[in-house]
Amino acid sequence: MREGLKMREIPRFLLYQVIRKENVLPITSFCNLRCIFCSNLQNPPGIEVFSLPPLPLSYLKRFLPLLDGSRKIIIGEAASRISEGEPFTHPEIWAILEELRRIYPETLIQITTNGCLLNSDSLKRLHAYQPLEVNLSLNSATEWGRSLLMNDREPAKIREVVGELSKFGIPFNGSIVALPHLVGWADIAESCRFLDDHGAQTIRLLFPGFTRLAPKFLRFPPRETYRRLKEFVAENSALLQAPVLLEPPFAPPVEIDLSPVVEGVLPASPAEDAGLRRREVINCVHGKRVHSRVEAFRLIQQLRKPVLDVFRDGRVIRVNLQKRKNQPSGLIMNYDLDWSMLSRVKKIITRKRARRVLLLTSQWGFPWLQKVLPELEKTGAEIQVFPVTNHFFGGSIACAGLLTVPDFRRALLQMKSIHHLGFDLILLPGIAFDHRGRDLLGYSYSVLSNFAHTEVKAVL
Repeated sequence: MREGLKMREIPRFLLYQVIRKENVLPITSFCNLRCIFCSNLQNPPGIEVFSLPPLPLSYLKRFLPLLDGSRKIIIGEAASRISEGEPFTHPEIWAILEELRRIYPETLIQITTNGCLLNSDSLKRLHAYQPLEVNLSLNSATEWGRSLLMNDREPAKIREVVGELSKFGIPFNGSIVALPHLVGWADIAESCRFLDDHGAQTIRLLFPGFTRLAPKFLRFPPRETYRRLKEFVAENSALLQAPVLLEPPFAPPVEIDLSPVVEGVLPASPAEDAGLRRREVINCVHGKRVHSRVEAFRLIQQLRKPVLDVFRDGRVIRVNLQKRKNQPSGLIMNYDLDWSMLSRVKKIITRKRARRVLLLTSQWGFPWLQKVLPELEKTGAEIQVFPVTNHFFGGSIACAGLLTVPDFRRALLQMKSIHHLGFDLILLPGIAFDHRGRDLLGYSYSVLSNFAHTEVKAVL
């Protein structure tokens, strides 16, 4: 990990890429807390992750015009290979917000914060920069829980901060890294109720990962814990007003379901005005059948005044959504499968005229691709999907973004031992690589072509 970078060492091209693609504005990697679950404490040596100093406004100004004013601008979220920090540790945070508002007066700004540095005065000041929403990394509403999980020296203060968020009418979402084996289920339930009582728009339960280097006290049985978290969400969703979302929403052993189900509706939003309700299913958007939650959500957001066919009470009704182009609809939906990714896969297969194709994917991604295999086979190709185990990070890590070239090579060796490869084309998840086709260790996936004696491409 590259820490303590000097200004001349900052990866400018990476900043350009993150800002243009993700609409994320990285301003600092410095954090004022030391959360026990922080991935930076568990990462194996050798990964290419950058830790930024507080970037001066004079430096950031050259990047601000790259942001897309028609989309939400995000501050404080992890972006690509840049570690996220606490935005309110930045000495020029207010000047940065002022400049953003000057350039983008009507764009929604989302700030992710642990809340430690907020108080009545700063929240009153923050209110002036609306439209704005706060993503609050609460993790626990109890003093004991927050002290244990986050090493927060003033754990009682967060309850005042949440109360002030409500008082000033600043929309906020709460997130909880779910570690029931450390804090207990009662602590998580109390934290969810606390957020709900204070008007959180959504409550996100984050399923934590641990690597092979994690200390023993952070380890837990992943499949069993995930199953119990899924049950917890189902039970508590019926008791709370705010939607409770588990992230990731559909990890094994949960059955894959692509139905575009509405998990919640934000108050005073186009979706609420149109009468949309929780648990309804969106079948069509503007006459186009939608195949997944992601496809439905994005299409609705992009369109002006979209017309929806919604399954409600055993019948399909038509709903007119009064909204501007690219305006948030107010719908809350779980993230499932990006249907446009399937289109990109099919285009590559067709363009390459491949007859036998191998799709290497993550353990979490495997059941999704198996589910949509008939759609991919419309290309006429014979397609095999193979799950890649993450040996480099190890532990419970099972997502595509943390796979490395050695992991893919090991999977190909495993396949060779089962049967000859004999594929015309091997496809990899593009999220595992940067713009140069290099993984987190700096290895290019192009070396896999020589190893497999066939063409290898990443699906971007």
